[in-house]
Order: sequence, then C-alpha cells, then structure tokens
Amino acid sequence: MSLGVLYVVVTGAGAVRQIPSRLLPLATERGWDVHVLATDQAVRSFPETMQQIAEVLGRPVRTDFHTTVGYSLPDPDAVIVAPATYNTITKWALGIADTYVLTRLAEQVGRNVPIAAGPYVNANFAGHPTYRGSLTILKEWGVNVVVGPSEPHESGDDAADDFPWEEILDTVTPPPRTRRGGQG
Repeated sequence: MSLGVLYVVVTGAGAVRQIPSRLLPLATERGWDVHVLATDQAVRSFPETMQQIAEVLGRPVRTDFHTTVGYSLPDPDAVIVAPATYNTITKWALGIADTYVLTRLAEQVGRNVPIAAGPYVNANFAGHPTYRGSLTILKEWGVNVVVGPSEPHESGDDAADDFPWEEILDTVTPPPRTRRGGQG
C-alpha cells in the first residue's frame, strides 16, 4: 500500500549523511514513494551522499526545475525538510523563493501539504533572533518542527547521532487506521 509521494528536502548539513541509511529505509517501509530534492550546498558538500541516495531510490536527486533528469516530479502528499540549515529555515520563513528548493517549499505551504522540518543548526546560528522567529513562523503555517535532543549543536559536535528521523517521519505519516485504502 502506498501512502503517496513524499518529498525529502535535504540541505548542506552534516546529518544529511544519514538519509540513505536511516530515513529512506523508514519512509519506504512505511509505503512512501520518496523523491529527494537537494540544495546546491548539499550537492556540493555531500556528493557521495547524493550518489548513495540516487542508488537507494533508483532515481536522481532533484536540484532544479529542468527535466534533464528524465522525469517530471509528481506533486507531493507530504514533505520532510531535514536536515534543515539556518539558511534554509530563515529564507523559507521569510518567503524567499530564490532557489529550486525554496520555490518548491513555498509552493507546498501554499498547497497545505503536510510538512515536517528537522533543524540541524549550530548553536551560534540558533542564537540569532531571526532563527527563533523563523521557527515560530513555520509553526504558525502548520509546519511540524521537530527539534532533536542535541539541537542546537555546538560547532564540530556530531549531534547527528540522535537526529530524530523517525519522529520527523511520524509527523507526516498517518496512523495505520487512517491511511488511504487501509483498514484499521
């Protein structure tokens, strides 16, 4: 049984290395048809991870609007933005749509698609008033913001070990009794 299309939006944060081994297996086991969209920084910083994601999914990671990858991206039934950097969170909350990823996020907020965000932010950036305000705005829009136990993290810390992948996925996955076509 398919739950539908899940966009996983990844940014240039260290926890992205766990997407192929932790998030993708969880999402596909639950029945999601996963499509990964990545920021330019994620692609530049983690090329090996982007390749691993493509291998796990059997399709390329999307980085732009062009159909050079050979298929059109279907509309999502849910979106996960994780790991989400300071830059992505603050620009998204300000409504800035100057990149492929931010444009797609703005569009999905406007469509009222269920969205979960998992910040992975250095404590210095998290201390900036814009960041706190941005999280508040996203929550007001209905975005489920899931902050892990080690967030924000200190520069150089590997807080990704306890990144809350399952909790993030839980916020966009309906319980078994309410899934489309399912019986409780």
